[in-house]
Amino acid sequence: MAGRFLPCLAVAACGLLAALPWPAHAQSRAFDDIPRIVCAEGIEPYLPGDYYFCAANKALQAGDPRKAVAMYRESARWGDKRAMFNLGLLLVRGESVAKDEAQGLAWLALAAERPRDALHREVLAGAWQAASAETRARANTLWNGMKAQYADRVALARALERYERATMQMRREGQRDPTSAKWIAGLPPAQLGGGLLAALDEAAQTTLLRPIPGRPGQVNVGAPEKVADVPPAR
Repeated sequence: MAGRFLPCLAVAACGLLAALPWPAHAQSRAFDDIPRIVCAEGIEPYLPGDYYFCAANKALQAGDPRKAVAMYRESARWGDKRAMFNLGLLLVRGESVAKDEAQGLAWLALAAERPRDALHREVLAGAWQAASAETRARANTLWNGMKAQYADRVALARALERYERATMQMRREGQRDPTSAKWIAGLPPAQLGGGLLAALDEAAQTTLLRPIPGRPGQVNVGAPEKVADVPPAR
């Protein structure tokens, strides 16, 4: 069914979550790796954050952390908080990449920008408490500089504009003929009316659009907060 294959394109954290100190109840939300990761290349023009997050996980699984870091960064440019979170964990832990605790904390802070992402905020709080005062100060400096490119108000606005532009022609075609089929590389052909477009929109609602509850058509892109203001884990 076309409306179900897109949200599963970008697999989750690929086992990175378990090693940082965090509340015990959060461990049940960790994700195990999977034997094989397939990323649909044709999705990149529509949801680049999703695509590059998947590509980063695949590179990490294949033993290429350098490529994984580059792909996570590209995904983060399109507002994907999962990419920022995984990148932060890699750098804080220094696993497979050179350890840079301050930069890792800055990425974790960006990942924790949205108040409803409780897990990201709890992991940040734990890592922040464990860091030295010098590392925290450097992390704050890095974070303030990175907001100009990766904060929701910038990255999500960029991603939303691209998504709307990329799907505009497809929506017009669907209005003219809902039964017409569209093929995206890596995905099966699907009808536009209630099929491929619906699947794209469903994936976008999860990772990109995030509409304000009860206010259809309005998107909440969040507001950055100071790293030091993130409440400690309890």
